[in-house]
Amino acid sequence: MKAVVLAAGEGRRLRPLTGSMSKGMLPIANRPMISYVIETLAKCDVRDIVVVVGYHKEKVMNLLGDGKPMGVNIEYVTQKFQLGTAHALYQARDKLKGQFLVVPGDSLLEVEALRNLSKVKKGEWGLMVTQTANSSKYGVVEVKGDFLERIVEKPKLTEDLVSSGAPSIFALALWEYQDPSSSTLINTGTYLLDEEIFPRLEEMDIGQPLTLTSCMTREAEGRRIRVIPAERWLDAVYPWDLLVLNEYVLSRIPKDMGGTIEEGAVIRGNVRIGPNARIRANTVIEGPTVIGENSTVGPGAYIGANTSIGENSTVGPFSVIKGSLIMDDVVIGAHASIYQTIVAQGSSLGDHFSVEQGEYRIKLENLTSTKTLGAVVGADCEISHHVSLSPGVILGNECRVQSMRSLRDNLPDGTNAV
Repeated sequence: MKAVVLAAGEGRRLRPLTGSMSKGMLPIANRPMISYVIETLAKCDVRDIVVVVGYHKEKVMNLLGDGKPMGVNIEYVTQKFQLGTAHALYQARDKLKGQFLVVPGDSLLEVEALRNLSKVKKGEWGLMVTQTANSSKYGVVEVKGDFLERIVEKPKLTEDLVSSGAPSIFALALWEYQDPSSSTLINTGTYLLDEEIFPRLEEMDIGQPLTLTSCMTREAEGRRIRVIPAERWLDAVYPWDLLVLNEYVLSRIPKDMGGTIEEGAVIRGNVRIGPNARIRANTVIEGPTVIGENSTVGPGAYIGANTSIGENSTVGPFSVIKGSLIMDDVVIGAHASIYQTIVAQGSSLGDHFSVEQGEYRIKLENLTSTKTLGAVVGADCEISHHVSLSPGVILGNECRVQSMRSLRDNLPDGTNAV
């Protein structure tokens, strides 16, 4: 059986992190999300894979290559225009015969559920679903017995707010859609289909923006689409979702003490330290944590649990980082305090940089949410010394922030805050 991996989209709601890479290339525990997808397919003995690429496609293709080091064979097709998941799948039509899997290139899949999906009998289609307490980000699935009845699209209010570019975008997207009458089953975007899907898509005008969700709802009226439950499925819709995925993957890493650990450093729990990394004297690292290749931490630093630090990065003396995702080529100065924060590749944070930790609560009509979070720092930012960020602040890519600033509002890409 073949699989199609949909990896062409940008992931607009993950901006600014997707400014220079597609959603599937965002790192979780120092590995791009799409690499976990390919690994899961290989574990299910799916060896022939078609990857649909588009946005920053060269990075996906350079990462995966022909797939042979991962035990699979990978081909590529290009979606030139971002016209939805159905349009993306349609680009692979000439490479698909019989049954095939369709999986998103930017979520963490459960091996057993994917195996069960692949066993759906010929003549039926399959849809992987999972349960959630918050359906605001996904299509809600309604079933009759073991089969799909319909999929209710994502609540439009949240979508409009997030795409509006309003200054409070980070806070707005925290709203949770609460409707106790709705099913808690959601669509994971993972399917078992066959080549009959393609004439159906042509009937729906494939040249216009079109999702596979719309197609499934239409086809459910006359076709048996079997629903396959997944106990665990994780996806990143907004930047802070990456912290949840990071924590999940880190909880499963083995201990691997590579690099150099200086005298006086303390390592507790499952910590993976990459080749040529250096943990300086009197640094404390609590697992689960990953320190990337060629990175330096300390001396006297503290790295708390559920933190990943990318390759070629530096954490300065006496800095504290907890529950955060630090990407490659990041420089963090001395005496920094960073909590529940994402720092994108190539950014430099000066001495005494701090992110205030706190709860962010938003209410509007029947929408409400409370999150404990830090901040998001985009790629290639330069932040001077003694700068602090309030909870929920997002700095766009290539921002410049002068010293002694306390920021409580988001900054667009390229802002020079003096």
